[in-house]
Amino acid sequence: MYLTNLTKRALKTPDILHTIQLLKEEIIGSEEPFIWKVLSEQPLLEKFPHGVQSGWVFALKPNTSTPPHRHPNSVQYTAITEGSGTIRIGKREREIQTFDPQKNQLTWYVIPKNVPHSVDTREQAVVVLSFHTCPPNELIEVETSSGRSRFYEKR
Repeated sequence: MYLTNLTKRALKTPDILHTIQLLKEEIIGSEEPFIWKVLSEQPLLEKFPHGVQSGWVFALKPNTSTPPHRHPNSVQYTAITEGSGTIRIGKREREIQTFDPQKNQLTWYVIPKNVPHSVDTREQAVVVLSFHTCPPNELIEVETSSGRSRFYEKR
């Protein structure tokens, strides 16, 4: 999978590693369950694969549940690179399996359009690299319980 190689390279890119560290530090003092930064293709030195139009890095707050939400305009390809907890996609819940570029078995979570998903974290921040099939300024999140929607804004 092209995204696997892209993610391996991203996790070796100094700019992206620095961004991850800053987000992990920032989430500790934040009231939000997660914070993010849009990944540009520039530090990766290559284009996203066909069909993928945006990349993101998220830090999820320790000991927190993200609100169940869905993306009506994007398929989401997610690799969790740090942390532990449980992930729910639709009606299925399971323990987080982290992406480890040193192992043969790599874990991707593919979340179809409109499928609710959420994460319950444990003692440390969870770091997520996420790729979407829509541009960053078009990504819509709709909370399942409240119906509240928002566009993700570039941070």
